[in-house]
Order: sequence, then C-alpha cells, then structure tokens
Amino acid sequence: MKISVAMCTYYGEKYVKEQLESILNQTHNIDEIIICDDCSKDETLNICKEILKESNVSFKIKSNENNLGFIKNFYQALDLCTGDIIFFSDQDDVWKKDKVEKVLDVFKNNKDALLVFTEADVVNQDLVGEDSLLKGASFKNEFLKSNQTKFNSLLNDNYVTGATMAIKKELKSELEKASRFNDCPHDYWLALIAAANNGLYCYEKPLIYYRQHSSNTIGINKRYSFKQVKKLFSSNRNKNRENRYAELRLPTLYELKKYVLLKNNKEYLRIINDKIKFWENRSDFFGGSFTKNIMVVFKSTINGEQKLNRNVNHPIFVDFVKACALSKKI
Repeated sequence: MKISVAMCTYYGEKYVKEQLESILNQTHNIDEIIICDDCSKDETLNICKEILKESNVSFKIKSNENNLGFIKNFYQALDLCTGDIIFFSDQDDVWKKDKVEKVLDVFKNNKDALLVFTEADVVNQDLVGEDSLLKGASFKNEFLKSNQTKFNSLLNDNYVTGATMAIKKELKSELEKASRFNDCPHDYWLALIAAANNGLYCYEKPLIYYRQHSSNTIGINKRYSFKQVKKLFSSNRNKNRENRYAELRLPTLYELKKYVLLKNNKEYLRIINDKIKFWENRSDFFGGSFTKNIMVVFKSTINGEQKLNRNVNHPIFVDFVKACALSKKI
C-alpha cells in the first residue's frame, strides 16, 4: 500500500520545517510527499527542498505561477499524488508520531472507509494548549451512530478538518463524478462525497497539534466575538462572511443534490431537500422584513427545525440573532 501526503504551502517558512520533520518521523513510513506552493516569496521552498533531499521519501515540489487559493491548490496536490491512501497536511501543524499508523488501522478495519478524519489538539504558535478541535466544531459522538446520521449531521455544519484527514484513492474517482465544486472548501466537499457513499469514519483521539496563529487561512473559533457580531449588523453582505447566512449553504446543497441524484439514493435525497427548504426560507434574510424574518424563526422553533438542521450550540438563539441583524435597515 502506497502512502502519499498532499501539502500546500504559502509563506510557511516559520513552521514548515517542524511539520515536515513530524511527517518524516512517523512510526509508519510514508512513500511520497507532494508540495504545491502558492507563490510564496519567502524561504518556504528552499526549506522544503533541503529537508526532503536528505530524506528517503519520494517527493515533488510544484511552485505555482499564479496564486490558486487554498481550495484549488489542494486539488492540484491531490491530482499529483499517486498513493493508495492520501493524507492532507497543512504547513504549520505538527503530526503525532503514530498518526499515519492509527489512521491506516481505521482503513484496514473498515473496508468501506473512503475518508478518515481525526481529533486534534488545538494549540498556540508554541504548541501549547490541548483544546479539542472537534468540540470547537460542535461535533458530538452521536453523529457517528449510523451512516444516515453522519450524512445528516455533516450537512448541518462541517466538522471535518482537512489537516486531520486521509482519503482512499477511490474517493478521487467519486470526486470527478461529483465535480470539483470550488465554492466549497475541499475538505468539506470530500467529506460530503464520502458520507454520501457511506464511507466517512472518525478516529476520535487527537493525532495532530493543530496550530492557531495570526496567519491561519481558516481557524477554529469557539466563541462569537463582539467584532463578528458588529460586522453582522453591517449592511455590506459581499464583504462580510457573517452577513452571508443561507448564501454559503445553498450552492453546496444544490451541487451535492446533483451527485446524490446520480447515485439514486432516495433517503439521502430526502435529507438534502429538507436542508434546502430550511435554508431557502432564510435566503432573503439580508435586507428582508424584520417581521417576516422573525416569523420564519418562530415557525421553525415550533417545528423544532433549528435543532434538526444545525449542530451549533443554542441554534434557536443563533437563528434569532441572524434574523434580527440581517433584516432591512434602510
């Protein structure tokens, strides 16, 4: 079994050496490292070349001519990997020594597994801390009790972090059937495809140190800060992610629905349609009537829809705040 690692870098000179060394020092050897750099102008590439030339691992380093962004860059790295199992890696984390070994055990013990993700210790730039990555993503053990609950809960809110995951090469084939939907982060999209094929699995113990610092592209936020709430009440939807409530959900649901129709899974199609209905009711929250927004939330509360369609803590309260903040202010 050939093991590949797909890593994307971007101005990673500060931490990439430590990460590469943790990958090379695993209890189960890897066979290939693919690095795609997205136009870094620092010493990232030189550091990677120096470390990998001294290793016994096959490697390829690609320097992009134009900045692709992290989603397209990870897909590019995935394309270049030739392994049977492909691990995804950020440039600034640190893997625990038995990460590869433990994840491979999950694949070996579950022949239908297409994607395995893990818990992680959330740490600061000095690798200090032991907060739970999954807890910060509102993950609960009950989400794993059946394939249907995996699919349903993942549609509610993403809890699969790319830095912790590995996939079977067969998932690459399913990706081509589903299309590469670049409006959705690659890790979430791959996890949804895996779940749609009953191939999503979790190792619930931390296998990496997930480093949080000022340069993270995407981080983990456990609390909704005052700054975010202030932005939520802004009238600029295009610039503020906090103002895009349903708009971030619906394109992914529409695209996934096409794939589930292709797979002819009626139960999963029903689940998707329920999610689409929930978010379409909120698609005009921004700039909409305050009364109308509140009525949508009120009706959903009576029907228990928030708890069925969100993983977050206090989903009714979150829905209410969004309804108020995004209503017409002009």
